[in-house]
Amino acid sequence: MKREEMRKKINEELKYIPRVKGWLDQNMLRARYNGMRMTDLGRNPASSANDSLLKAIEALRKNHPDFLPTYDRNFFHI
Repeated sequence: MKREEMRKKINEELKYIPRVKGWLDQNMLRARYNGMRMTDLGRNPASSANDSLLKAIEALRKNHPDFLPTYDRNFFHI
């Protein structure tokens, strides 16, 4: 999958992880998801968005164990 295709796909998926003004952890989730998803798609274009989100959440919870992410549970099934 080409980088441009990956970015387009990720931008569509990020619509289901809301940006929240003033909530750093939630916005860091979006940033981590973006990076994680690029890596996952680069390795395997058929990789699951759910797996990428789960990895991003786990990474954030290492430093913020009480973090409760906000995302569309109808789109992501974790």
